[in-house]
Amino acid sequence: MSDKNRSRNVLDVLIERGFIDSAVVDGEEKLAVTNVLKAKALLDQGTTIYEGFDPSGPSLHLGHLLSIMALHYLQDAGNRIIFLLGGATGRVGDPTDKKSTRKFLTAETVAKNAESIKKQVEGMGLLSFDGDKALMLNNDSWISPEPFLDFFLMEIARHFSVNELVKMDTFQKRLSEGKHLSLMEFLYPTLQAWDFLHLYREYGCEIQVGGKDQWANILQGAGLVKAHKGQRTNVQGITFPLLLTPNGEKMGKTEKGPLWLDPEMTSPFDFYQYIEKTPDQMVEQLFKLFTFLEIEEISRIIEKNPREAQKRLAFEVTMLVHGEREAEKAQKHAEELFSKNFSGAVDSIPKLVIESPTLLDIVLIEARCLPSKSEVKRRCSGGAIKINGKKITDPKTEISKDCTIQYGKSKFLNVKLR
Repeated sequence: MSDKNRSRNVLDVLIERGFIDSAVVDGEEKLAVTNVLKAKALLDQGTTIYEGFDPSGPSLHLGHLLSIMALHYLQDAGNRIIFLLGGATGRVGDPTDKKSTRKFLTAETVAKNAESIKKQVEGMGLLSFDGDKALMLNNDSWISPEPFLDFFLMEIARHFSVNELVKMDTFQKRLSEGKHLSLMEFLYPTLQAWDFLHLYREYGCEIQVGGKDQWANILQGAGLVKAHKGQRTNVQGITFPLLLTPNGEKMGKTEKGPLWLDPEMTSPFDFYQYIEKTPDQMVEQLFKLFTFLEIEEISRIIEKNPREAQKRLAFEVTMLVHGEREAEKAQKHAEELFSKNFSGAVDSIPKLVIESPTLLDIVLIEARCLPSKSEVKRRCSGGAIKINGKKITDPKTEISKDCTIQYGKSKFLNVKLR
């Protein structure tokens, strides 16, 4: 955080940069903070804040980066952060906004994912884990050992109203559509609330933060703390917006799945390419969320040259996630690929080694670039496939030497003949 921002309440800084969501309360749109004045007071004096991350996969993705950036600002303002890994809740699976039951994960898979995410977050350097500035905990350590009847039912579950839980959007929608809703999923909000109570008791945690979709769960957690500690207990909830594209889809979705922060799952080059294609109307928003540039500088960059602003944004965000060296390499290779004189391969893009001359459609299917021969044919007909910069109209073109295939606006494959 800049010296300019350090003189202000961190909540004001987060609001200015677009980190704070809005919610409709009593028919009026307000900031998604349970009590703005009380939250500011806690943040001014330094408090403990937590956010939970269920390890449903071995890596975080672009949506999680927004939360980590917000946690960085909160820590930099003198607050202690608890980065909570959902070793227990991850096995249940958060049903929020899910149309059907999530795939069941074993304890071993969740534990392995949690360890991978732990290393990833620590390696990014956006949160300092020196001393007790930030703690990384796993809720499996307190949820799994407790007895079901004597603790969970008596201390946690009895404070929840089924009448209220069924009104939660996720449950109401699933039930109204006649879709299956397991008791295990129905109890998820009670487990997340248990986290807040435990962290309040053991670490003095007074604020829970999370994505917009977690607002109802956070309110349940605050309610549980107050049920145990008294209604005047000052616990607060804050939610961050979900990143949505202009057509309403979650940003970060690609043909191959989420835009992962792990370079083995999404290469720095592909990460750079995705951010560089940010729609014009979202560039300013992403600059504010995913860079530390001052607001005034962001405006100057965009006003000077919108296209160059997209490239600058891609470089800054790739550098944040993967480091300056990988960002420079991704930028350099992107420029090479899209130059008019491009005629060869670059080493940032995916590779496929073939043993002998192979037809184009088979190459693209084997490399999992496209799903079928008919899709390869369709793209060839539309002029979307090039080999070393030259348009290819025949899907049965033989690949008999090293080359680079472009099969979409920014989709490339290096082919090497062994």
